Amino acid sequence: MSALKEPHTAVEWRLFDDAEAMALRAADHVQSVIGSAIEARGAAVIALPGGRTPVPIFDKLAAGDLDWPLVTFLPTDDRLVPIDDPLSNAGLIRAHFGRTGARLLTLFDAPVDLEGVARSAESRLRSLHWPLDLVWLGMGEDGHTASILPGPDFEVALAAAAGRRACVVTPDPLPAEAPVARVTLTRGALVATRSLMLTITGEKKRSVVRQAMEEGALSSLAIGRVLASARVPAEIYWSR
Repeated sequence: MSALKEPHTAVEWRLFDDAEAMALRAADHVQSVIGSAIEARGAAVIALPGGRTPVPIFDKLAAGDLDWPLVTFLPTDDRLVPIDDPLSNAGLIRAHFGRTGARLLTLFDAPVDLEGVARSAESRLRSLHWPLDLVWLGMGEDGHTASILPGPDFEVALAAAAGRRACVVTPDPLPAEAPVARVTLTRGALVATRSLMLTITGEKKRSVVRQAMEEGALSSLAIGRVLASARVPAEIYWSR
């Protein structure tokens, strides 16, 4: 791990020369958070990202020796597709942790209509004890995090009233790799956590995060707005 420093006090950078080393350390960190939460409160509730970057970390974490029945996982966001669709974040979590004995809280059962999905997600999130123990974020090269993407719902997700924990997002334009509407935790819900973590790879994403942090609360990028309102220092795991 590099000893390089980043010019920001609200985050703690963990810099690695390769993705394997990052995956090992990030998995250790999540395992530590889970263990501490179980010891302190008898359970752990962890929000997980989708995408490709967390997959090797999921693999290492799932092999850990934890009291899995006391762990609840949920996605920070999901695409409005069935859980067995390759685009489903809940499906990704189930594929990696389904055999551990951990509980998976999905945000909805079936993507029947947008209002129904929003109500389902809100109801299910209210069943949890807040703050969460860990919110683990990913980020796209455009600076979006969770599914807070440009479009008519961008500001809704970032500036929702206090206490609102979920909203439906229809990106405009729809991303080519996943051209569907989504449901996401709002910014307020994403920062309602005891621990905050971001995993990214590549120089471009590192540059985007630095730009977003410099812009702070006025950033045009979702990740900048989320990090600026974080209640705890975010740990950013980055590798080349």
